[in-house]
Amino acid sequence: MALFAKLAVYPPLSQVTVVSPTRGKFNFTVILESSNSLPERPWEVSIWYDHGSYSGTKSPWQALDLKPVDHTPAVLHDDTESSNYRYTFSGDLDSPYTSPDKTYKGRRVPFTVRYRIDADAEWSWVYHNFGTRDGELVLQPPIDPNFLGAYPVDIGDGWTIRKTPSEAPAARLYTIESAHPIPTPKEGNAKLESLVLGRVTQVCRWFALVRIWEPWWAPRHGENQLRLSEPAILLSFLRSDGLHVVLLAINGIDESLTQFKSTDNGEIVVEARNDSGKDRKFKVLAASAWKFEVANAAVIYEARKLVRQTTAYNQLLEQLEQVPKHIRAESVDSDTVLVNHSKAADDPTFTPQWLESWYDSLGYCTWNSLGQDLNAEKIMAGLDSLAKNKIHISTLVIDDNWQSLSGKQGETSQIERGWTAFEANPIGFPDGLKAAVAKIRETHPAIRDIAVWHALNGYWGGISPDGEIAKNYKTVEVNYHEGSNLGNRKLAVHPDDIHRLYDDFYRFLSSAGVTGVKTDVQFSLDLLADTKDRNSFTNTYQSAWTQAHLRHLSGRAISCMSMIPQILYHSFLPTTTPRIMLRNSDDFFPDVPTSHAWHVFANGHNALFTQHLNILPDWDMFQSDHPYSGFHAAARCLSGGPIYITDAPGKHDVNVINQMTALNPRGQTVILRPSTVGKTMGVYDKYDERGIFKLGVYDGKSEVGTGLLGVFNIAESEISFILPITKFPGVNAPDSTADSSGVSRKKWIVRSHMSQRITSPIHPSDPIRPDSLLQCTLPIRGYDVWAALPVHTFELGSSSINVALLGLLGKFTGACAIIESSFSLAESEADIEARSGSRLKIHVQLKALGTFGVWLSDVESGSRKVEDMMVTILGKPVPAHVVKLTSSNVPQGSGVLEIDVETAWNEMELEPGWSNEFGVDVYLK
Repeated sequence: MALFAKLAVYPPLSQVTVVSPTRGKFNFTVILESSNSLPERPWEVSIWYDHGSYSGTKSPWQALDLKPVDHTPAVLHDDTESSNYRYTFSGDLDSPYTSPDKTYKGRRVPFTVRYRIDADAEWSWVYHNFGTRDGELVLQPPIDPNFLGAYPVDIGDGWTIRKTPSEAPAARLYTIESAHPIPTPKEGNAKLESLVLGRVTQVCRWFALVRIWEPWWAPRHGENQLRLSEPAILLSFLRSDGLHVVLLAINGIDESLTQFKSTDNGEIVVEARNDSGKDRKFKVLAASAWKFEVANAAVIYEARKLVRQTTAYNQLLEQLEQVPKHIRAESVDSDTVLVNHSKAADDPTFTPQWLESWYDSLGYCTWNSLGQDLNAEKIMAGLDSLAKNKIHISTLVIDDNWQSLSGKQGETSQIERGWTAFEANPIGFPDGLKAAVAKIRETHPAIRDIAVWHALNGYWGGISPDGEIAKNYKTVEVNYHEGSNLGNRKLAVHPDDIHRLYDDFYRFLSSAGVTGVKTDVQFSLDLLADTKDRNSFTNTYQSAWTQAHLRHLSGRAISCMSMIPQILYHSFLPTTTPRIMLRNSDDFFPDVPTSHAWHVFANGHNALFTQHLNILPDWDMFQSDHPYSGFHAAARCLSGGPIYITDAPGKHDVNVINQMTALNPRGQTVILRPSTVGKTMGVYDKYDERGIFKLGVYDGKSEVGTGLLGVFNIAESEISFILPITKFPGVNAPDSTADSSGVSRKKWIVRSHMSQRITSPIHPSDPIRPDSLLQCTLPIRGYDVWAALPVHTFELGSSSINVALLGLLGKFTGACAIIESSFSLAESEADIEARSGSRLKIHVQLKALGTFGVWLSDVESGSRKVEDMMVTILGKPVPAHVVKLTSSNVPQGSGVLEIDVETAWNEMELEPGWSNEFGVDVYLK
């Protein structure tokens, strides 16, 4: 055993893999590495699997002997220093659905791996030597899920279930209601009531999004039996027949709060509170489909439809009529121009603003960096430190404790301090907020947006009874639940006056030069103990806040500590306003080592729900000079949301920041944000399995965009693993263009950000083949970002050329710098139709400067030379020295055309005009 070094298996051990063996086979691949300090040995590897489960008979476990193969998975990590022999073993298991007497029943097949040095040696088992648990295959039968039974949930007495038309065509959707109303007291406050729903049968694994405490959600996982330790909002079950069943607690209608719990024997319990004073029933949505995402979309689309039918939604639409027309839009994209009303006496003009400048800027937050004892001098010191290190932020978030509050910092508890006045506290900001903002803008002109923190109810302790706000606005005392994080009784602005308060406050902020807000402590609405207060506060406060930030701040808002159903469904499920930023998880805790991998894992799972909201997910700030800085940075780049750092003065890692950002043609620092939201690619992968967390996101248009996959080692040791290329979002096989062998005609190359390695073109296949797999080894805290880039093939003259656009090199998500691209061939229309000609023109619109890369398949053929190419920016030829061909870390014969667009732009003294993007053309012959 001293010879043994590493083992990687696909499908992975310790996890569940869902497969659809519609083409008659599915593949096992094992990569074994052994030390080359001793002679090579004739290793043997086999899969040991439950043949009875697989075949539907009572037969015992059997061995599938794997054979050594030469067509091996691509290695994406840097293994040039490796001193190991590397062997690849592969074998296929025939589908059980191909025999004449086939039965269309799903199968759950456990398996493990055994190996030995040679044919005379004893078998060694992975579990015995490494403690690695069995893997599981769940085989989906090739039939419509409608034939698998009447209902996906086995409901108990007291419930009715009816089929509902689904907006997700491949899903079955059901509405489940209780036969009787939620019990409500004749007098006093409504409370949570429970009713056992039933269970999903044949459960293989389950996943839940639970409320770890009022403001935050997090994932929970299990196997055969549902066991919830916290109330859940969404449940998903993978059945052993391959069907995904998703249940969603309905909220946002009927003034009811609904969530799930479980009994000791695994039954689903629906828990609900009826605040309406009228008869309301327990309500749940359920959907089933062969894919989780389809079932998940079905229940959320239906929930959105239900919310749009409510009185509260119609009232919101009426209130939005008061917002300027240029703000009212249905899910405004980042390129839409909004006009910001400036009420400052010295600047009465309208100023054009792009939401892109808020969504895509690099931000800096004062919370972890400067602490809660905040003042104007500390803020300037933090900004000066960034500038000294040539870190150019575009957004500043002034966090907690800039406000005027009762009590004293460091002496009075947060929850005892109340908000007194709009103006900043005179001790930390003696010249006032406007003067501090003006000085920041004068000293650091690259900062475009300055946002300030405040609580939805004013501050942690609410409103001070002795301040200006209490004197100028109607207030009322409210009770919080006993033992809440905010105490028991606080003063709040009365709902009758909350619209006026927010309108006045945000007008004040705008006049002071503030352009955004981070509104925290929104979960205080969920802590209200009295039914009458929940009725009058919840929607009214949310509507007042929404109208104010749209009217005065053009929608530049971060909603924080607001993952309560009453807010998510009411404010963010509809798509009637520009998207705002929503904190997607609990905080970043820099000094808690065990929190960092979990933070990324939790955010990726929470995104399974928040991807459907009218928001951008905010994964919270992080520090660039930290043991997990690259880990966090890579995840933030893939999140699809904002990125902001909270570095202490003098503690920065410029290299990490440069991998996240680039300069746009206006000289402003931007992040390269994908066009969709990043989410986990392993819905049922458990955190305590300590494997590889896979975070996927897609950027660009369908068919021509880029699939991005982040791989993060959340184990406590080095780990080697194998993934199929179909794990990337947007990469599927086979589809309508596939040939009869199950191999897609489309092909992709995969590029590693960390090692810069590029694979040969890969044709995804069904069944998966070893040469469509990717292998990697990550150290403790290791991570990487892979890009699956579509390959375009052209007949250029008498030869064929493959081309792939890499984006900006050296960036985590460099492909996201590409806004659009096109290819054209001369000389005739017939040439274009046949994708052939004597000259190829590649046109790319970029949003940022840097080194742009194009992969070419024929660099080492001798015919491809830099002097035979032409590159232009904005139609003007670039200097020859900014273009070069490289051939390291690429498949044999290919290379990368590297164009230093940033140097060319500066040397050519180009100007962007009114645009935030620019065109690059590459001509090949």
